[in-house]
Amino acid sequence: MVVLLQPTPPRSPSSSDLASPELQPKLTTLGIDFTRAFADLALAEDPLPVPLRSYADENDSECCGGGCCQTGSTPISSTPGTPGATVFASVVFPQGNLAFDSLGLPLLKISRSARLLGTVQLPEKTVSISFSSSDFGKQVSAANDPLAPPSYIKPHPPYDVHNVPIIDARPLTGLDAIKRTYHFDLDVSNYPDEISGVDFRVGGAVGVCPRNDLDLVSEILDRLDIAQDKRNTPVTLSTTGGRWPTIWGEDEARVLITTVQDILAWTVDLNNSVLSKKLIRVLAEYATDYSDKMILSWLCSKQGQSTFCNLRSAAYPPTLLQLLLAFPSSKPPLDYLVCVLPTLMPRFYSLSSDPVDNFTSPDDNSSSALRRIEVAVTVHEAQEDWRDPPRVRAGNCTAFLESLARKRMSGDKTVTLPIFRGLQANPLAKEFRADGPMLLVGAGVGIAPFRGFVQRRLKNANCKNKVWVLQGCRDSLVDELYAGEWGVDDEDVRKVVQSRRGTKKYVQDEVIQQADLVWSVISHPDGRIFVCGSSKGMGEGVEAALVKVAIERGKMSEDEAVAFWKEKVRTWQYVTETW
Repeated sequence: MVVLLQPTPPRSPSSSDLASPELQPKLTTLGIDFTRAFADLALAEDPLPVPLRSYADENDSECCGGGCCQTGSTPISSTPGTPGATVFASVVFPQGNLAFDSLGLPLLKISRSARLLGTVQLPEKTVSISFSSSDFGKQVSAANDPLAPPSYIKPHPPYDVHNVPIIDARPLTGLDAIKRTYHFDLDVSNYPDEISGVDFRVGGAVGVCPRNDLDLVSEILDRLDIAQDKRNTPVTLSTTGGRWPTIWGEDEARVLITTVQDILAWTVDLNNSVLSKKLIRVLAEYATDYSDKMILSWLCSKQGQSTFCNLRSAAYPPTLLQLLLAFPSSKPPLDYLVCVLPTLMPRFYSLSSDPVDNFTSPDDNSSSALRRIEVAVTVHEAQEDWRDPPRVRAGNCTAFLESLARKRMSGDKTVTLPIFRGLQANPLAKEFRADGPMLLVGAGVGIAPFRGFVQRRLKNANCKNKVWVLQGCRDSLVDELYAGEWGVDDEDVRKVVQSRRGTKKYVQDEVIQQADLVWSVISHPDGRIFVCGSSKGMGEGVEAALVKVAIERGKMSEDEAVAFWKEKVRTWQYVTETW
């Protein structure tokens, strides 16, 4: 039998049409997918604006390969609290919502979906936040230092976080530099000896525990409808297990007294790696608007898999605030939200000086001396076009550090930085007792730890004329770091390569040009080559250049050259620290 569908006046089908008890049995007996049929009819009547029709109908099986789809899932109809078969033709897509538009969702594909399959289950709630009405108005006693994290924040045992005074802060780059870099002098005179014999060392690093931007925290709490008088009120935070919110504490259940502002400011990442199926599922569960709920449900279903992967692998994946603005009706409880957000992790910065016997007189010219360590920090930024007006957002830790640098440069001598001794066993911090030749190759802020290497070597008379630095930068006039601050005549030990000025070379090009020097250093029994900087571009380029040098100077095949440098890595003669 052939069923003819007669033309009718243009009208989008409603869920009540499709649920009609008179119509469904008839269509079902004819083997017709009535939901899809009506949705296709609606699309044929062109209910969407022209720009939306331009989206390609993607292949549902597309995946980024990141493993995000390898999660336990069930059909949406069997997941508690989630609608079953749905009619997306009745979903109203937001108009004029910049945050929603910035996601670039395939609206035509969403509107054609007849039902949802494979939606992830609602994640387990492992955190609870509670307070009594008698606590309203009470304030958790603030630490002596407003920049000190809550006491439950714990780095690698047995280290603790200690706030150290910022003696000085200054910019290392010019006003026209593409990336801003700051230098910090930190006073570690009173830093405790947590482990006997363990100290700050040349090439080592410190861990910085950043605080999320407080304006961002306030915006998110506003979106979640958490009143001002509750944000610094004492709350009881209970967890069922795990390390959170301590970073690297013991895996155990906890009961802590804290505040909701401290929770968002110090324990969860609000910007990086936020997007997950669990987060989207929680947002869908608490969305009160039908369209918000269905679009979010689609994103964490099988049909939305490729779109989810594309969002997650984008240059700037969605932040938490971006998602809350894109789906404004979703206001999940804070304790459920923190269950599905990543932990705010420390960031590590290599020392840019030799910390041994590095003492300086304090600003007040007192007789006592301060022990000092130095670090350099480059500010990393992301574009936020979904803001009105658009803005640039600095990274979690670099934004925090830049704000502290500006405070110190404005004359505030009370500014401190929460740090801990970290990564003292990293490759650059390994103690080499031999005094053989050393070639240091770096670009950008990757050059910072080499300054300490040079300072250390200059103290050893046997190391004179045995250390060389190849430094890459864009333009030496605005972003050559530590010019004139190496403690020697720069031309004796350092070659600066500019990629945007003069000969316009990258540091990997200079490695090839200095092939004789490279080969003489690595051929010495105690010779070592160090590479530090971004792995993408510079790191990969230097590695390829070193292979080429081995091919030309060592008369090797390409496979032999690759194996040669692998062996040098094993024997600690070729050391890399890249990110």
